Amino acid sequence: GDWRNDALLYAIRVVQKVVGLGRAARAQSGVRTRQPLSLLRVRAPDDAAARALSEHSEQILDELNVKSIEFIERDDAHVSYRIKPNLPVLGKKYGRQVPEIRNALETADGAEIAGHAARGEPIVISVSSGEVVLEPEEVLVETSSEEGYACAEDGGFLTEFDTALSDALIDEGLAREIVRSVQDARKQAGLDVADRIVLGVEGTPGVERALAAHRKYLMTETLAIEWLPAQQNPLYRGERDLGDERWSIAFRKA
Repeated sequence: GDWRNDALLYAIRVVQKVVGLGRAARAQSGVRTRQPLSLLRVRAPDDAAARALSEHSEQILDELNVKSIEFIERDDAHVSYRIKPNLPVLGKKYGRQVPEIRNALETADGAEIAGHAARGEPIVISVSSGEVVLEPEEVLVETSSEEGYACAEDGGFLTEFDTALSDALIDEGLAREIVRSVQDARKQAGLDVADRIVLGVEGTPGVERALAAHRKYLMTETLAIEWLPAQQNPLYRGERDLGDERWSIAFRKA
């Protein structure tokens, strides 16, 4: 029984780690939370972590609002590393060798050093006087991601989103925003959670496109049993906007 619990606790920790990193990467990308993304790439520090993640991939996709997940190897091309000496820690110890150490770190394989540092392993570099062994805390690892990707990294885990948005993803993102706006409007109108409504939403061309693709989803999520735009004396009428898109909401109790 015990190992099963341990395995589950481990899996939960790993999933939480990746979801946390994914949220950080999303925040950095500036893409709204309700906007679905197509692909999340994950790099795990070892096979056990990768296994735990693939077993719980549905939960990760759900929490990060992304369509698919892909596992990547350590030498992923979209991330670049700059390794610098951590001067306050390293300066006293190495003094005059610091410029040389800095150069060696600049030219070394950044991904490899980042991996060692993440796992808490010593880092061996070559300088003119021979080899220097640095402790993980004696280096600073800076990561940056290529245009069109949003990354976050920690402890050997890396999450990376492809931030390109297709029309279908944009429609779905807007549909989610419209759902949210109707749910808020229901509360403002003082409706009970279980009250059914007759709903109409109209708006700019982008809104109309999102409605055409996702009207059933919108109706299900907002308990609308009938669709009726241009309502006469509705219980609620209101306008919302997001970026360039605008829409009006009207509903009455069913």
